[in-house]
Amino acid sequence: MNFNAAQITLLSIFEKYDFKNAVISKLRHSESVVLEKCSNGSMISVSFPGYKAYRKSSGDIVFDYRVDIFKNGVLTSLSHANLIVDIYNKIKFGRMFPLGICNALIQLSQENDIDLKQFKADLRYSKKKPTEELLNSVSEWHGEKKFNRLGNSFDLTLEELFLSIKWIVIQEDINYPISEGFLGRKMCFSRYLEVVFATHQKDYDLEDVIKRTLSHTRPEPWPEMDYSFLDDIR
Repeated sequence: MNFNAAQITLLSIFEKYDFKNAVISKLRHSESVVLEKCSNGSMISVSFPGYKAYRKSSGDIVFDYRVDIFKNGVLTSLSHANLIVDIYNKIKFGRMFPLGICNALIQLSQENDIDLKQFKADLRYSKKKPTEELLNSVSEWHGEKKFNRLGNSFDLTLEELFLSIKWIVIQEDINYPISEGFLGRKMCFSRYLEVVFATHQKDYDLEDVIKRTLSHTRPEPWPEMDYSFLDDIR
């Protein structure tokens, strides 16, 4: 996907709506802008400033925002955990081919153009929304952190999933630029690929990936998994 172009678009939106002054004034989620209109009528939007946004002593702003989806008459936020659960559910219960979604996610992580129509043709699966049992488990793994069950109350279309990933991971690129030696979206895509890996490996499961996603530390790579795709993310 064109992450650089999307990042420029997002920062332009923040400038237009004076993100910095909103943070200084301690306004939270005072603005919402639609970023994508999907072919099925769903809309993906950005709500800002987020609760973790703040001004550094240098005057620079640490950006935080929320990605929301309006689908089937429901408006809700999407987190990395929601996307990970959706990917897991597609493979485990929708019988999506793991290697197919693995290759698609690796392509998505790159700075290039993608063909969403081609992905739809290659990644067929039985559409099933996550079960209450699965969501109960994910909620339990969140511990004291709140899990937004509503974000997994439906199956995301591939278009909704991939576009949501695009706008969510840019936050990491903005605050932790790869060009400056940080991981940026590499951290996010590590978790997305780990959940695919966990669906067909006995040593790892969804719980492991959720806890690594919520961790405030940098999780060590799994020795059994190939992370070489990260070298091509720039």
